[in-house]
Amino acid sequence: MTWGNINKPENSAITLTTGILIVVALYALVFSPLLNHSEQIQDELKAEKELTLYLDQAEQKLSTLSRYQALSKEQAKQQINAIFQAQGIQLNTLSMKDKSSIVSINSIAFNQLLNILQQLKDQHGIIVTKADIKRIKTGVVSAQLTFQFP
Repeated sequence: MTWGNINKPENSAITLTTGILIVVALYALVFSPLLNHSEQIQDELKAEKELTLYLDQAEQKLSTLSRYQALSKEQAKQQINAIFQAQGIQLNTLSMKDKSSIVSINSIAFNQLLNILQQLKDQHGIIVTKADIKRIKTGVVSAQLTFQFP
């Protein structure tokens, strides 16, 4: 049997079958591996993004830790006292714990309190972890602050 002897319906069926086989072969040999490779690259990209995020967070933590010298209780107490006294603020109480301190202030201008807190953070890494602030009059507050120090 030769190609010329095949009638038209058989010729169409053979052409259709050949076309389907070519499409299946292309999918199996070209498109399927490309899709799998694309999925693999997407997974690798996602893992790299997660690693980058983790490394950025770790870098931020390390830069914060290395920027401030570790303070003993006595050093932290001295720094807190010195900064408040430099601003002319008398502390009502200052009690020290392991890595924190509690400060009570009877009267302070709110803006002045914010400036002192920023100064403690920027210069010594001493941050407020709890604040109970009460308004006495316009712009003036009393405060009980819990500080954490490095």
